[in-house]
Amino acid sequence: MNKVLSLAYFAGGSKFTLDPFIALKNSRHDLKVIFTKSLKRSGRGKKKAHNLLLDKAVELGIPVNTVDDFRNIENLKLLKSLQLDFIVVFSFGLILPKEVLEIPRYGCINIHASLLPKWRGASPVQHALMNNDKVTGYTFIIMNERLDEGKIVYKEKINIDIADNYTILLSKIISSASKVLVSKIEDLSNNSIKPQAQIHSEASYCYKIKKDDTYLKFNTSAEEVYGRIRAFSPNPGAKCFLDGELIKILDAKIEGNSKFNKKIGCVTDESLLISCKYGFIRLIKVQRAGRKAMMVKEFLNGRKVKIGSVINEKK
Repeated sequence: MNKVLSLAYFAGGSKFTLDPFIALKNSRHDLKVIFTKSLKRSGRGKKKAHNLLLDKAVELGIPVNTVDDFRNIENLKLLKSLQLDFIVVFSFGLILPKEVLEIPRYGCINIHASLLPKWRGASPVQHALMNNDKVTGYTFIIMNERLDEGKIVYKEKINIDIADNYTILLSKIISSASKVLVSKIEDLSNNSIKPQAQIHSEASYCYKIKKDDTYLKFNTSAEEVYGRIRAFSPNPGAKCFLDGELIKILDAKIEGNSKFNKKIGCVTDESLLISCKYGFIRLIKVQRAGRKAMMVKEFLNGRKVKIGSVINEKK
């Protein structure tokens, strides 16, 4: 196929949105515009969040628009004027109305970080880790007005290693997806791929992660606790209270057998081995509020923890 495709890319501003952007930018096709979410002020200082995609687009001379929604008629006029073949969407965080979905000739292609129809929704990588899945992947779909229900263009499996956390796993997923992104939209445009409907009866759903989800409960198995630690590492971090002090747990490992423990959430040795309802978790890397992340050995040099101390999800 010799046709040059006219493209737009809609994505948030995290570092993970850069790989698809670079793949589209470095292709022989015409990346006409980037749409990203408007910068929000957050935190105590109400500083604007950093948008790496916006910075990179400006650096490379690609037109970029920031939006909160698509009620602005000028944005719709712009998109229609570009005579787009595809809009590629990844981690955008905004719902695309029907008026936008119908603009590109071949459709809006969403990169979803799971093997659809499993884990439809906002947090598929976290839920794969929380669920201790052994395999995940990514799916390219032609978007429709329903949540992650579009026809499947392509999907690929990726193994989840025991040491994978959120950042590592999403990096693996989006790196792999970006390598085939251009070839798959080319195949779709020349009818080499026939999109397949999802089997909706096999769907599972994941919700948007809330702050309360990140607080660890030890009245469950060590495997479940470890899955949550991985899912929230390094940000926002799995949290708990140790002798009343808020601690983030950034890395850990399962240790010992899966025996039932009568005492739950207790420090059982001098190196922060924690009892769960079934089994034990060994803390490896932690972070105190307002401090840098540190290995447990360094943490214990500056803070003594007694055997028998209780770790709680709430202060």
